[in-house]
Amino acid sequence: MLNEKGLAAFLRKSIRRHDVPGASFAVLRNDRIVRRAQAGVVNLDSKIPVTDNAVFQIGSITKPLTATLVMQLVDEGLVGLDAPLVEYLPDFRVARLDVSQTVTIRELLCHTSGIDGDLFVDTGRGDESIRRFMDRCTMVPSLFERGAMMSYCNLGFAALGRVLEVVRNKPFDQVMVDHLFKPLGMKHAFASPEHAIRFNCAIGHVPRSPTRGWQASTRPYLSFGQAAAGSVPSMSANDLLQVARVHLNGGRLPNGSRVLTGRAARAMQRRQIKLPRHAPHGVTGWGLGWFLMNWNGQRVYGHDGATIGQFAYLRIFPEKGVAVALLTNGGRAGLLFDDVCNEVISPLVLAEPPVLPAPLADQPDYRRFEGRYENMGSIVDIKCKKDRLLVSSTDRDTGQPGYKRALPLVFLDSGTARLDGGNAELDKIGWYFTNEDELGRPRYVQSGFRQLKRSA
Repeated sequence: MLNEKGLAAFLRKSIRRHDVPGASFAVLRNDRIVRRAQAGVVNLDSKIPVTDNAVFQIGSITKPLTATLVMQLVDEGLVGLDAPLVEYLPDFRVARLDVSQTVTIRELLCHTSGIDGDLFVDTGRGDESIRRFMDRCTMVPSLFERGAMMSYCNLGFAALGRVLEVVRNKPFDQVMVDHLFKPLGMKHAFASPEHAIRFNCAIGHVPRSPTRGWQASTRPYLSFGQAAAGSVPSMSANDLLQVARVHLNGGRLPNGSRVLTGRAARAMQRRQIKLPRHAPHGVTGWGLGWFLMNWNGQRVYGHDGATIGQFAYLRIFPEKGVAVALLTNGGRAGLLFDDVCNEVISPLVLAEPPVLPAPLADQPDYRRFEGRYENMGSIVDIKCKKDRLLVSSTDRDTGQPGYKRALPLVFLDSGTARLDGGNAELDKIGWYFTNEDELGRPRYVQSGFRQLKRSA
């Protein structure tokens, strides 16, 4: 493994290559943080350097933290994993009454509720923001029957955040402080934006238009109503690894006290649903909050996070007693993380990160994949043109195209494809066609862990 000086030089070089304004990286091994490195700035306007305790938004890495807080309630007998959500939130409503009354805590934790999960609405600030968000869910549809498949569901974790508020009788951010940050000794972490001023905080950076380059986002946070799904919680790389450490140790803190029972910690890492072959990042399934991976036979769990111009990555290798965290504030962060995986993590854990296989030499008949697929966030059109299968997408909220042009798909097996448009980040994302109808046409396509349902 690179020494600290070499690691810092590597990180500086890699952020320049991928236009990342700033990054913080740390490695935990055998219960100790053994390497840390920072590079760049927290804000391109202020030019303040990224320091050891610089705080970044962790985005959806919040979900395993929220899951940890929910599992504490399970340990205490205050919540049942297989109990219906309405037992704790009697007023919970989505479009389907049967789903409203029967969806369980477990299904929300592992994204198998079938609820179309990408509702992004601004519900204001303050202690009532999550409650107000839940009031806006009444018309949200379902994509499939409960438990049938997996589709990433931010709404579900907002609901779990509301469960925490109701059962603990305190706002979500205070639950996180009292039951996670304080017990774990996390001193450079917050879950309420009012505390940001206390820290060296990174701001997300977005593409500058129409010229090239990046600029600090004028909008620092996503909806506060989605805090439990990842819109607000922020911390240093070092503090994020304290969460990893407690899970590596089966819920136990260094002083011997427990944040979770061993049974609960193991349950979070147990596969609840299997994902298709060649899923993004080599994810093979989902536990309770964690996604599960396989690096050449080595078990891995973790999560990624993305907010407005901030991208975060956490990987935990239980057989090696190793965890790594990378926090960034813009640019082509996914390619930076690829560099970190190949040059730093792989030599440390003696395993290679998963990669997609080469496309099939003989591509399948494209015609059965043609059609329109939709969910609440996107409309995707897939069409054959000149012996190529082209995909275009439209964002429902903005009406803007997801890609600058229609991009070709190439198949890796009979039902799995990836983009082949020459964009190193987009071309890693798999597209999984499933549930064929009587004509052999897929009823669903999954991309980025989200299901889209055929509508035409």
